[in-house]
Amino acid sequence: MHMPKKRAKQRKVNNLYLTFKFVSLFLALSLFAYLVLSLTNIPNLVAAYTSQLALKVFFNLNSALILNGQFPLIQTPNLLAQIVDLCSGKIELAVMFGIIFASFEKRMGYRVKGFLLGVLVMLAFNAIRIATTIYYFDVGALEWTAALHDFLFRMFLIIVIVTYYAIWYYYDLPRKASKRSST
Repeated sequence: MHMPKKRAKQRKVNNLYLTFKFVSLFLALSLFAYLVLSLTNIPNLVAAYTSQLALKVFFNLNSALILNGQFPLIQTPNLLAQIVDLCSGKIELAVMFGIIFASFEKRMGYRVKGFLLGVLVMLAFNAIRIATTIYYFDVGALEWTAALHDFLFRMFLIIVIVTYYAIWYYYDLPRKASKRSST
């Protein structure tokens, strides 16, 4: 009768170890990715270019991209918006890198593909987020645009990353189960 209790306790210890390993790896990898991304201005430039495209495609708003100084600027008829580090998606990309590559139970190839697809998803959502904010600032809806900006930033950071990760993580499980059952 003592064997099941001992196994259950051993399973709890094992799960606690795996959780600690995942969280530690996630934090270390996210920090590493953020530090690497902080060494370059490329994420800011990509965010500026894709946001300018999103302004045209979704809002039919012409804008000019000004590459003068450390941060790119997007100029619309009524606004000059600076794309700073918080706008660039560096934090989101670092979190995405950390969470996917900390999923050590997944094959490395699957993690690489998942991260690359995640980068595309993040870039698209980030461009739409920035373009939406710029558009509403440009049309003069100042009363609620700041709140919209803060809401979209938090939603983007939490909901998009968590949803993408869940889809990516659980997409692989049915394929693994079908491989096991066929062998």
